[in-house]
Amino acid sequence: MWGDQFRLGLYRLKRRRAARARYRIIHDGSGRAWPLYHVRSKGGQVLGVPVVFFHGFGTDGSSWLSFFPELSENRELVAVDLPGFGGHDPHESDLYTPSWYAGVCVSLLRELAVRWGQPPILIGTSLGAMIAGLVACEIPDLCRAVVLIDPAGIRPAQQTRFWEDYRQGRNILLPRDEAEWDTMMHTLYHQPRPLAGFLRRTALLEINAKRDMLARIFDRLFSEGDDPLGERLQELRSPVTVLWGDHDQVTDISALARFQEALPSSKRIVVENCGHCPASEAPWKTREAFLDVLARYG
Repeated sequence: MWGDQFRLGLYRLKRRRAARARYRIIHDGSGRAWPLYHVRSKGGQVLGVPVVFFHGFGTDGSSWLSFFPELSENRELVAVDLPGFGGHDPHESDLYTPSWYAGVCVSLLRELAVRWGQPPILIGTSLGAMIAGLVACEIPDLCRAVVLIDPAGIRPAQQTRFWEDYRQGRNILLPRDEAEWDTMMHTLYHQPRPLAGFLRRTALLEINAKRDMLARIFDRLFSEGDDPLGERLQELRSPVTVLWGDHDQVTDISALARFQEALPSSKRIVVENCGHCPASEAPWKTREAFLDVLARYG
């Protein structure tokens, strides 16, 4: 198992170096320490609008690193580890509700906007998309534009099997063994790709070590109902782009109609033959959407 951990360390180092990113700590106005991946523009001169990325449940800021080389041509990029994930150790007072996550992320965004002297573009997926949307509702003047990928927190017209299982006490996102890992992958992805054995094994070890905390976070995320972002969509004032995988088995694509109703000016993109994770299952389509947003607003 030591060999798996060694290979994992090398893998993470290689990805971070390829992205030219530093893993650093920033303190917000409340004193909270935020671990994050940060990269400056390639030439050292910052001209474009900066971008802040929010990851989904069970991952961390490193999940965005593959997009850094192309997007950091003339801007700063930041991918945070949300509280309870990655290197962001939980605090005893952390609540993990949607409004709580939005509140602490607002503090971080205020700090970053002061440092940059301008509001950033926010990009989030799943849990991170819900948080990005709620943050944009809270501080519209500090959000240049928003990109939401298969966002959580929006009640769809049709529920998926994932939520039926969750109501029966089974969280597919917290696998215990190889068989349950395969079930998770076939739920998250329309066409799962093979994953290196050491990545799968170390991920399962981490999930099992943090199972109680992760289960508590997930439960708390729905303590304010199943529509925390959906009920506030009309409050979004920043330009909004939404990507949704047409085979999403976690957050059903029927929720995309909510954006058409509440935000008819939003840009809505259906990613074909894709599940809940377009950023990893359809990176070319996701990158195209990011570059379009940067061309228009950044």
